Amino acid sequence: MNRRRVVITGLGLLTPSGRGWQSYWQDFLKSHSRIRQISSFQLNGFPSKYAGEISDFDPTFYIKQRKSLKVMSRDIQLSLAASQLAIEDASLQLEATDRNRFGISLGLGIINNDLDELGVGIRGSLNHEGDFQMNKFGQDGIRSLFPLWFLKYLPNMPACHISITHGLHGPSNTITTSSAASTQAIGEAFLTIQRGDADLMLAGGADSKINPMGISRFHMLGLLSQRNGTAISSYCPFDKRHDGIVLGEGAGLLVLEEWSHARARGAKIYGEILGYGSSSDFNYDPRSIEDFTGKKLAMSRALHNGNIEPKEIDFLMANGSGLPSEDIQEARAVESVFQEALGNLKITATKPITGHLVYGAGGVEMAGALLSLVNRVIPPIAHFESPDPECDLPFVKSEPYSGELNSFLFNSFGFGGQNASLAVRRAES
Repeated sequence: MNRRRVVITGLGLLTPSGRGWQSYWQDFLKSHSRIRQISSFQLNGFPSKYAGEISDFDPTFYIKQRKSLKVMSRDIQLSLAASQLAIEDASLQLEATDRNRFGISLGLGIINNDLDELGVGIRGSLNHEGDFQMNKFGQDGIRSLFPLWFLKYLPNMPACHISITHGLHGPSNTITTSSAASTQAIGEAFLTIQRGDADLMLAGGADSKINPMGISRFHMLGLLSQRNGTAISSYCPFDKRHDGIVLGEGAGLLVLEEWSHARARGAKIYGEILGYGSSSDFNYDPRSIEDFTGKKLAMSRALHNGNIEPKEIDFLMANGSGLPSEDIQEARAVESVFQEALGNLKITATKPITGHLVYGAGGVEMAGALLSLVNRVIPPIAHFESPDPECDLPFVKSEPYSGELNSFLFNSFGFGGQNASLAVRRAES
């Protein structure tokens, strides 16, 4: 079967760096971290004080029907705003576009409840001694909640709102695979266009864990950085000081487009997706650093499916979660895949700029890799001083690397053992 070519023509980002890809790229280029002390809620006795917050997001700038905000969580609002920015960046005129062939593929997951909102129902479910009663919640407490309350927290709702807002009738899919979700969503969108089921796809993801429930979950899982350092240096993937993640919030949606469709309308092209690889770690244990098979498989499959050799890859946008076990697993997987080609590779990572965006990480970080390709500049890893001895790879550190860049490999690895990689080349190659 003749496989259709797929390119990226639009980037829509909302991150702690601000609105659009321009501010994010400047922060990435200058190693300017946006991790700060949390300001959106009280921190008294809270286990984590630092995060990458979006400080000036106004949903009414993007969402004109104010009544809709009642059924939109922050994750939904960020997704919808990023979709608008991506369409604008791609210079798409929706009225002149066949929206029957314009679809959506998003990575979304657990959307955390607003405690004040949920508290109304909980208060109505307490007995005389102040103990929570589940049967009372089912009978009385839940009735005090907003009738459409549940619609704010379903992970498929962002895709629904985007399709309604923009009138998109193409394939729609939501993937819930932790921090690999956005990249898997991009990969599935790539395959959808490649096989001819759509000409255009909005793909990526969004997440906002900067709330008491979101941060508490990660704290209980033991995934957060425990160092009491400054906000500037608290998140340092692959460094010998790495000890966990620092959370962030954001959204990154890309416009994927069939190559001839993009050329016909004179679209700017950021890059062409060559191959997508996905895998899972069957017996994944976040405490183990031994088994890197799944990560190796995802990278190898992306290269194989894209018909590209490791020696042809100029740089790697690494997952770089900051969890020592995951960083070491990724380093071993990279060494295994690239072998003698490792010496020509340049490696960077971008999570220290925004914090870990979890379900939204893939779309935002993919945009960073594409901008590196377009500008022929690889920014260094922020906060990187000395590598963990078990992660001694050819990292870009201290200063940006400038040179001839024609292709990259992009990694996203989820906390539950899901892995995804994409191979991308310069459009004119």
